Amino acid sequence: MPKPGKKQGISADIRSLLVFILIFVMIQLVFSAVLGLAYDAGYIGHTSLIFMSYAGTSLSFPITVIAYLSAYKRMSSKKILTSLGYGRKGMLRNIGIGILIFIAILTLEILVNVAGYTTNIQIHTNVSNVFSGAPVWFYIFIAVIAPINEETLFRGFMVPRLGILPSAILFGLAHYSYMSTFGVEVIFAFIFAVIAGYVFKKTKSIYPGIAAHMLVNMLGVIAMFG
Repeated sequence: MPKPGKKQGISADIRSLLVFILIFVMIQLVFSAVLGLAYDAGYIGHTSLIFMSYAGTSLSFPITVIAYLSAYKRMSSKKILTSLGYGRKGMLRNIGIGILIFIAILTLEILVNVAGYTTNIQIHTNVSNVFSGAPVWFYIFIAVIAPINEETLFRGFMVPRLGILPSAILFGLAHYSYMSTFGVEVIFAFIFAVIAGYVFKKTKSIYPGIAAHMLVNMLGVIAMFG
């Protein structure tokens, strides 16, 4: 027979999850409403609406995390930043670790491309098709801002609460919409998340993940233009 304390713990976890999801949905609804009004009023076109929606979803990641931790968990701003790995200690060293992660991911991508070329199997990431026709600001956004948003949620927030593998699976699934060959985008995202999650757990710093993520996305942007 389970102990009362165990029941309460499980109940608290479920309640916390529901509160987090509710906050996320509410923020998404606000973004959607604002963009919908702007579109109906003729301030933005259909293309801008699509890419602003992408940006809105990305921005809702850190906003949800901060709103949850501050309003529901009653954490101070300093404690929130520390818990998410935004401490200043060893920042340069941790950025250097992020560069090493990027090199590892880049090496893996090169090996996959070589294997595809050798076996005459075409492997497409499909990212260029998804983001084709995007305005310049959006490319800057996915190269600089989106990595911060995603690392805050998937590494800074999820890794301590869910663990490395569950957070990595969710991060991989978040890239499913690219519909890449053999799900390569999902696989690469999962591998990246496992490495970045492990490094986050060891260093207690978000900066390795952010640095590596920025470099990966910047390379992706360059490849799209190429």
